[in-house]
Amino acid sequence: MRNKQYLLSALFPVMLISCYHEVDLDEYRDKDGENILTINSLVCPDSSLQVSATKTYFFSDIHNDRTYVKDLNILVKVNEVGRGIMEYDKTRNLYISDIKIQSGDRVTISTEYSETFVSASDIMPDAASIEGVSVERQGPVSIYTNSDFIFTYGITFTDRPDEDNYYFLQWDAVERGKDIRMGERDFTHELVFQQLASQIHSTLPGWEPYSPYGLPFSDKGIDGKEHTIVVKEIVQMVKGSNEWRKTQMKRGFRLYAISKAYYDYLVSVLINQTGEKGLQGGMIDLGIADPVKVFSNIEGGVGILGCYTMAESEIDVMKIVGPFPTE
Repeated sequence: MRNKQYLLSALFPVMLISCYHEVDLDEYRDKDGENILTINSLVCPDSSLQVSATKTYFFSDIHNDRTYVKDLNILVKVNEVGRGIMEYDKTRNLYISDIKIQSGDRVTISTEYSETFVSASDIMPDAASIEGVSVERQGPVSIYTNSDFIFTYGITFTDRPDEDNYYFLQWDAVERGKDIRMGERDFTHELVFQQLASQIHSTLPGWEPYSPYGLPFSDKGIDGKEHTIVVKEIVQMVKGSNEWRKTQMKRGFRLYAISKAYYDYLVSVLINQTGEKGLQGGMIDLGIADPVKVFSNIEGGVGILGCYTMAESEIDVMKIVGPFPTE
């Protein structure tokens, strides 16, 4: 049976006209594409080197699970010195090496698949350091309910000078059930995320810095400086709910220093979130805008080999700003 997909098309500024257009996808099948190896590995100094190797698949085919490639000889090099062949762990479907990559090390993995040489390299960045976390509370205010609160956090760190650096910021509740539940993260007004938005706007106009988890950023505009990242958390506190009776609001902050390859990959993933509202996202969903390629640094294959280090800091917000007002 030939694969077919129906796309809603034709978007006009004055009126919306829809029609169905039959697209035969089989003509896009490529035998070479069936022999591309997918390599994914995120490397940090605190754990062993782990690599996932899978086969690619045609996007319209039914695909319930990954197809792991289990018979590869993956060679590891650190700073161009061979460090042996990785072993395959059948329980986790991963290639494993006990080698730990340290800051400044260049890690290289290479193998052969379907008579094609596949390789990737990346450099482990120096760790960043969270020098302090501050918090202020505003509320109750009316955002989603009449008793919402805004928590403004300041995360201070110092960027390393005279080099391009890349980061990822994430924070979350520490003890779910005990903590005031995690609210909505707001990255909108912080300089480093405005710079991120400016970069993405060249491809995805109107994108705003939002994520339910965290976002990457570069040191553009803060190079070599001490900088305090200012982000907000909106917590809905419906009166009479159990949240009002909790006395703990621990938040764990993680500042990752990431390699440029990992940063480029994360940005490309953000750009490919076509479910975003707005004209550009809608055009991509409708199939009438050019697709955006997800970044890959795998030579002879696809995927990502990325390196990162992590700094952590934890605070109990309630101990700093006091209990919620009862009136």
